[in-house]
Amino acid sequence: MSQSYLDEIAEQPAAIRKLAQLVTPDLIEKVQAIRAAIDRGDVQHVILTGMGGSLYSAYGTWLRLSQSLPVPVSLWDTSELIQQTPALLRSGAMVIAISQSGESVELCRMTELDAGVSVKVAITNPRDNTLSCWATLSMATEVGPEQTVSTKTYTAGLAALYILERILTGHADALAEEIATLAGAVDALLASLPAKLDEMLAFLGHDAPLTFVGRGASFASAAMAALVTAEAAKAPTQALSGGQFRHGPLELVREGFRSVMFLGGPGATLDLNLRTVADITRLGGGCLVIAPTNAAAEPSSHGLVLPLPTVAEGLLPVLEILPIQLLMVPMALARGFEPAKFLNGSKITVIE
Repeated sequence: MSQSYLDEIAEQPAAIRKLAQLVTPDLIEKVQAIRAAIDRGDVQHVILTGMGGSLYSAYGTWLRLSQSLPVPVSLWDTSELIQQTPALLRSGAMVIAISQSGESVELCRMTELDAGVSVKVAITNPRDNTLSCWATLSMATEVGPEQTVSTKTYTAGLAALYILERILTGHADALAEEIATLAGAVDALLASLPAKLDEMLAFLGHDAPLTFVGRGASFASAAMAALVTAEAAKAPTQALSGGQFRHGPLELVREGFRSVMFLGGPGATLDLNLRTVADITRLGGGCLVIAPTNAAAEPSSHGLVLPLPTVAEGLLPVLEILPIQLLMVPMALARGFEPAKFLNGSKITVIE
């Protein structure tokens, strides 16, 4: 078994707690200056970009900044950005680039294609790397080396994005409390999850493909869960938004179908998600519902509910992914693989 994978999962409470150190007067001043540039019209387009888990970590921030900023905000797979629309990397653009290593081939290529980007923000794990050297503002989570499938670098990167977002939108006052609450919730959840893994694995199985579903910011958890399951347990998966699930893949549901619904907080799409869970169970499928306690669904004969502690809504995806991280250990073993061991790829992607 990959002990380093388990160790890196266990390091997440301390990694999250450490992020409070990012919220300094200097960072606040620099981000406020960026917001002033946006309000003046010096920045006309905000681009968030990354690959793999780094891309998914930005999903919620993309949605919320799209609602809050007076300029268009887009989310780009970096490989598509540099190959299909490199002309976007120009004056008037603000690029927020997320990379665990800061050395992924597509992100490095992006720095070479920069044609005068006005504001360049990098969020990475180590402080010294190609991406952070390119940036005008660099945020390093510094959660320590990560040897296996992304765990602590994903959750720390997501929380760092939240910090940037909240300062950019003028909501920095509660950040210290929100990060402290999140660290405590991560600690408590990781302590309680091992006792539930056997039940989760028995319910979901290890042979059939899994479908992960989420709406809004929780779609990030569905996408990351599918990625982690493919990498760590070598199991076939798909990730869909709740709406896309209705447009065709609903036809997959019958006896033996297994899915995970990231229910999200008690917001506008809660009823839609609950209706989807009800339809999956009505059609004979099974659905594991992962939800905060203030939005958790009632279990059914074809369902299983895993409640989460309550945290700031923008930080909920940090908790949502933790059960999947731990589930990968028994699932990989049941499938005959060493959990989280790379067989065909590597930690840092260097081939475009």
